[in-house]
Amino acid sequence: MDFFMRLWKSALSLFCSMILAACGSRAPMLVVRDAGIAGDVLSARLEWQPDPSVISALDNGIALDFTVTLRAQAAPLIGWHRTLASWQRHLELRYYPLSRQYQWRDLDRGETRSFAARALLIAALEDLRLPMTTVGAPGAQRYVLDIALDRNALPGALRLPALLRPAWRLSSGEFAWPAPAG
Repeated sequence: MDFFMRLWKSALSLFCSMILAACGSRAPMLVVRDAGIAGDVLSARLEWQPDPSVISALDNGIALDFTVTLRAQAAPLIGWHRTLASWQRHLELRYYPLSRQYQWRDLDRGETRSFAARALLIAALEDLRLPMTTVGAPGAQRYVLDIALDRNALPGALRLPALLRPAWRLSSGEFAWPAPAG
């Protein structure tokens, strides 16, 4: 009986320390600071402070796929904004160890940009400029932007850690701004 009590206390202690560590850890950060549309180009200033485990995965050749969602919404009706139009783009950040190149790929347009350093790749994501096709919706009152890491695109071995660890729950949340008059 004494053995089981000690085992129970040590398991409870371990569980409590894991909870405290999870609560005290720095949350991953992907924030939209500013966004706008000029012509058919979506421009957004982001702030991304990736967790070391995410950077390690990137530096070991794991592709990080991001989904960029832009929605045009009408004036609220009974407190809810109605979506008039929606656009999605898929971006991939990846490192190729043999060529020592970081790549930014626009999976929808088939465009690729290469960078010699990780800092330049992250800076390109933080200064986002995406050509969009026919952005605009008559009657739109505001635009809403959301950028999120697609955890389902990760390799199988990373899916469970990505599900459990907050470092992999990268989403900017919704950033809204008024549609230009006219």
